[in-house]
Amino acid sequence: MFIGSSTHSKSVYVKPEIHKTKPFMRILVYSLNFAPELVGIGKYNADFANWLTKQGHEVQVICAPPYYPTWSVYPGYKSEHYAKQRYRRTTVYRCPIWVPAKPTGLKRILHLLSFAISSLPVLLWRTLAWQPDVIFVLEPPIFCLPSALACASLFDSKVWLHVQDLEIDAGFSLGLVPQSKWFQKLVYGLEGWLLKRTSVISSITDKMLNAIQKKGILPSKCVLFPNWIDTQAVRPLANSSVFREELGIATKQTVCLYSGNLGNKQGLEILIESARLLQSQSNITFVIAGEGSMKEALIQLSSDLNNIVFLPLQPTHRFNELLNLADIHLLPQSTEAADIVFPSKLKAIFASGRPVIATANAHTQLHDIVKGRGLVVPPGNLEAFSQAIQDLSLDSATRLRLGNAARNYAMAHWERNNIMSNVEFRLLALLSPQHLPIAQRRSLSQKSFS
Repeated sequence: MFIGSSTHSKSVYVKPEIHKTKPFMRILVYSLNFAPELVGIGKYNADFANWLTKQGHEVQVICAPPYYPTWSVYPGYKSEHYAKQRYRRTTVYRCPIWVPAKPTGLKRILHLLSFAISSLPVLLWRTLAWQPDVIFVLEPPIFCLPSALACASLFDSKVWLHVQDLEIDAGFSLGLVPQSKWFQKLVYGLEGWLLKRTSVISSITDKMLNAIQKKGILPSKCVLFPNWIDTQAVRPLANSSVFREELGIATKQTVCLYSGNLGNKQGLEILIESARLLQSQSNITFVIAGEGSMKEALIQLSSDLNNIVFLPLQPTHRFNELLNLADIHLLPQSTEAADIVFPSKLKAIFASGRPVIATANAHTQLHDIVKGRGLVVPPGNLEAFSQAIQDLSLDSATRLRLGNAARNYAMAHWERNNIMSNVEFRLLALLSPQHLPIAQRRSLSQKSFS
């Protein structure tokens, strides 16, 4: 794991020595998403909070009601209400949010803004009453950063911004916001002004950190904090997945699986087009599992095909079985999303020990990681994508070799405990005794951690 600054050189992964005695921190996680969301940022936030509390730190969370990836608030939650809940050892404050049924560019902006506005009173209250050492802000939405910086200044709290998606870059690249030059200059100028006022900025890939540094951020301020995977929970199965029997898929069939958010930044239409092109290949079955804004459109596009199976989002306890259903994982990405967003699902794909076919341009982070551990074809190239599926479906030896290489990479670079320990180390390095609230000023020997 890489800690400290990020440069353009190759990251070096080291495991820091964490003392058995260490100060405890109060960390306020400020993010749109949290458990019980099963995919995306919400899943990672919950795991992060749970891990920190197990180390003896106090964590509180300000978030919205769960809605992702279905874009509808989960049963038992209210989009217009404030609520206080308990998630394991973490106190969670949920704030109202507007959730559009069919998100567009403008609707997404209003959606994010509604949370930033509704959560401001709770953020101010928790900063005053609880006095966190660190406010850990998740982007998107960057709308939350101004209020976090203002509240942090009240008690000399540190602000750590973690960038899961470069949402402003993505908004312009994907055409979700106005493209005028004066507007871009205004937005990027404001973004840079805000970023320079944080204590730490982290992101999930080196190339995303490089993009952040190009906004005028010093490398010493940047930390690599990749999404992680529990390689014990997600692992190759010795036997065939139970999903094969449940879906009636014969052992000899090659299953090509896409699992995750069915959104518009993945270029998912290529899945349907490829299934149509390979319809005569009776040994290939496509499975698309997940929820999202594109799901109904994908179902309509494939209504005349008999080689595609759709599944809903699967609960956590069936996730490993689902991943092991695949002989080949499929990971399409749109060209515009290259190095602006990084597919977190790749971690689980690699950990499952199955090969992946991804669409990515040369020299992007996705291309460089998948190469040698799967197959990579240019985005939007239907013929190359379909040919790769056909070739790999007929070559079990190559599938095994690539899958083993992917599994080894996941264990070496994305193991959950290593990544968490390194980030905790950097969090502790932010603080000194004078920065800790009076109630927390204690000698290291007074609180022992094993």
